[in-house]
Amino acid sequence: MVGALVMISRIAAIFAALSLSALAIAGCSTRTEGYYDIAPKEALERVRAADIIGFRDERQCGMLIYFTATENPPNSIKWRVTTGDTVVAAFTIRIAPQGKGTVINIDVPKAPNGGEIYDGKQHYFYPALMQPLRPALRELVDAAIARRPYDVRRLPKPFNTDSLCGGLRGNFVATGKPFSINDPSGLTHEQAEEARSRGVGLQVESDPPIEGE
Repeated sequence: MVGALVMISRIAAIFAALSLSALAIAGCSTRTEGYYDIAPKEALERVRAADIIGFRDERQCGMLIYFTATENPPNSIKWRVTTGDTVVAAFTIRIAPQGKGTVINIDVPKAPNGGEIYDGKQHYFYPALMQPLRPALRELVDAAIARRPYDVRRLPKPFNTDSLCGGLRGNFVATGKPFSINDPSGLTHEQAEEARSRGVGLQVESDPPIEGE
């Protein structure tokens, strides 16, 4: 009788342990996307020091682009991406406390077709960044929180859905010659200037403005 009671007690203990494990796993699986075990103030400090140059070098297409950060205390930083005087992309990283940690959300402007800019389905005559943008930005945040350089190898597939961007980037990497938003799409600035010197009329296309810019 005593042996049976001991056995029942052990079985109950095992089931209790399994139940706690299941609850723990469920808690992890329902954790908010973008959650980090770090205080909001520290998260902001690390995001402020994000490897923007590494991000740019790995994701730019083929024209010269520049990133300008505007901090909106106490919880967000907005980056504008420009070439010349034209804003060609933008994104905002928002930091909010949750429990003992922080949730970091990424806001990307809407595209004219209702999606997001650079969401992997957009067409641009003058692409500034590879598509899709959002996973690349999440890696930017992950790298910042981990205090490591931007690592393009951590991005999920597809790596880039924009063939024009890929071609322009390939030319830029091979020749070191960027293209310009003021020249016809697909031509380097040198090619455009050569055509102009021969009196060739060039048509310059335009992309829709970035929402809010």
